[in-house]
Amino acid sequence: MTLAKIAKIANVAVSTVSKAFSDSPEISKETKEQIIKIAKDTGCFEKYYKPKYNKKLIAVICPEMLGVHYSQMSTYLEEKITKRNGTMLLSVSSFSPEKQAELIDYYIKYAHADGIIVIEPISKIKNSTEVPIIQIGLEKATANVHAIYADMGDALSQSINLLLKEGHHNIGFIGEQYTAKEYEIFLNTAASCGVANNPEFVSINNHRFQDCGYYGIDEMIKKGSLPTAVFAAYSHIAVGILQRLSEENLRVPEDISVVCLDDISTAPYGNRKLSCIKMHLEELCSEAVHLLYRLIAKKHNVSKHTITVERQFFKGETIGKKN
Repeated sequence: MTLAKIAKIANVAVSTVSKAFSDSPEISKETKEQIIKIAKDTGCFEKYYKPKYNKKLIAVICPEMLGVHYSQMSTYLEEKITKRNGTMLLSVSSFSPEKQAELIDYYIKYAHADGIIVIEPISKIKNSTEVPIIQIGLEKATANVHAIYADMGDALSQSINLLLKEGHHNIGFIGEQYTAKEYEIFLNTAASCGVANNPEFVSINNHRFQDCGYYGIDEMIKKGSLPTAVFAAYSHIAVGILQRLSEENLRVPEDISVVCLDDISTAPYGNRKLSCIKMHLEELCSEAVHLLYRLIAKKHNVSKHTITVERQFFKGETIGKKN
């Protein structure tokens, strides 16, 4: 059944049939219903009916949903996209570069997304289309990909310099397989502050979340190579560190200082607030959605944009003088 045959049965022009299938307001409700009925009766309705979705489709890709800051960012993005009368499509790449690329390809070619936001991309994003793509969490973006970057360099320097001022020189780091970027930034910043890297005070282990911190600091305790201050790659790790130190009757910060590289779960122990580097997640998400909608509306030129949000050091109560 062709459009011409449907038009002949309905006694209308072929252009009127096309308008009916695209939900055009230019034809009457009665005419549209007549054409739709004919299409259904002749079994070709699904072939021709191509309704237009009246909201912008924004695809969001993140590495996982287990990490609190990923789920929190996804929630912020959904809230801000919904406020702009958009619909968010959420997918997880499972830290796979191949899956990330596959999802981007799917959203561009098949889901026809109006824009894409990638939270902390696993690998470089390739985009040769007009669909705007924004990455959150990495500064260096490829051509035709825009970046919202959270810079913690100054905040991390402030925290390390405060530790040095308090007499700490043996400063450690605990992270896991997916915190290589954080560890690299820590190493570079510590070196620029004059802190030597000592492998005995570093644990990049195969555990994740609280277990990573618990067994990371446990390893140092058992080896007798405990630093006087330690950085946790993220808040779950900090919670594990605090738990194991408490079991060992080691006081924070009297016996050891603890600093976290994010502020998601600042649930320390007792009544002391965890010293941390604030992430400003809502600001990052707000900047990403604002820029994306301007790119969709072509209110920005297509040249690459990089917006930097400066992270801040929160002194908290888990940094103290070296005992």
